[in-house]
Amino acid sequence: MKKEIKKADRRIGKTKQSIRDAFLSLLIEKPIAQITVKELAERANVNRKTFYMYYANIHDILDKTENEIIEQLLDLLKDCRFFDQDFDVYAFFLSLNGLIGEDFKLYQQLVYANSNTQFFVKVKQIMKSTIMQYYCDSFPINQEMFQLYTEFAASGIMAMYIEWFTINSTMTLEEMAKAAADITMQGFQMFIQKTSY
Repeated sequence: MKKEIKKADRRIGKTKQSIRDAFLSLLIEKPIAQITVKELAERANVNRKTFYMYYANIHDILDKTENEIIEQLLDLLKDCRFFDQDFDVYAFFLSLNGLIGEDFKLYQQLVYANSNTQFFVKVKQIMKSTIMQYYCDSFPINQEMFQLYTEFAASGIMAMYIEWFTINSTMTLEEMAKAAADITMQGFQMFIQKTSY
């Protein structure tokens, strides 16, 4: 019985992965508004009935994919103990790179599609609010100025990863993690030293 359930779960996982891969490949070719369920189902090699078993419409795939990534990011922040005093920024970026490496093709296609700026804004907002929550609760700082620093840092981190994908950088993700950690921590530490009151 358990063996049959596992087999069915694997089949469902493969079907959903096939639909998602087809969706992402179409997203590179055209705007989401021009993608139809019919062509998506054909590319995924499933029928439309199968598609509707898992997704309500084309936008539902994007929403569910975005939500999965955001949940993984939040889990990563929690696992890296972001809210603890001994939070290691470099370890966080290495873990983030590991997350990207697990589904490299997905992140690459999201960047190449260049039509999914809403997703990157969502991720940036999560990073920003998490940074704000941590530092504002931990240090007596100028809130308004810190909001600007946080916006700059979160936007910069997103931009670094997007640029890395876009230019097919020869820099390793590990090297980029080190650079991102250095930039992030040095900027915030300098700000805190200057503005704590």
